[in-house]
Amino acid sequence: MQLFLDVDGVILDFEKAFMEYIRSTYHPELPPGYRPKTWEMHGEFGDVDIEVAWEDFTSSEAFQQLELIADAKSFNALSAQFEVWLVTNLPDKLRASRLANLRAHGLKFKGLLLGGHHNFSILGYPTKSQVIRLLRHKNEELVFLDDHPVNCQDVAQHYPGAKVFLMTRPHNEKGEFPFRRVANWEEFYAALQA
Repeated sequence: MQLFLDVDGVILDFEKAFMEYIRSTYHPELPPGYRPKTWEMHGEFGDVDIEVAWEDFTSSEAFQQLELIADAKSFNALSAQFEVWLVTNLPDKLRASRLANLRAHGLKFKGLLLGGHHNFSILGYPTKSQVIRLLRHKNEELVFLDDHPVNCQDVAQHYPGAKVFLMTRPHNEKGEFPFRRVANWEEFYAALQA
């Protein structure tokens, strides 16, 4: 079995850290623990230039110290049993800090690759299915986990036999999708053990 797992919103808690940055920098009235209801956040924070906020946040120390959503012990148990690849939707300039953040938590995996539905205006930026194509072993079962429905649809469309999981987050709670939903990391891990 090969596992291809998203990072932000699945393994690491990007939203928690970014919302704390938004609260401390722009919106002190936001309650601690606030979670965005949309992925792009323009609708929720119309007065904030999200691109500027993103650049400032990703340059900060907080971006390099995201908390785990996944449980390190069960994550590493999967890595000991299966081939685990992480595929995150970030520009290349942030790859080293994301890799350092993952390693600081003691996570073991084959590699960290970049791809996704958001291309950062980078010509030739790959989708997650294109990244998977480079590493896919045709005779092995493919498992994919993401929190963005567009990435799940991309992989499901290109790999019809894959087990595609959508991790429920506030920004994807609404809508019916043809993927198996998991509420959290523990539920995903349990589904693989069944």
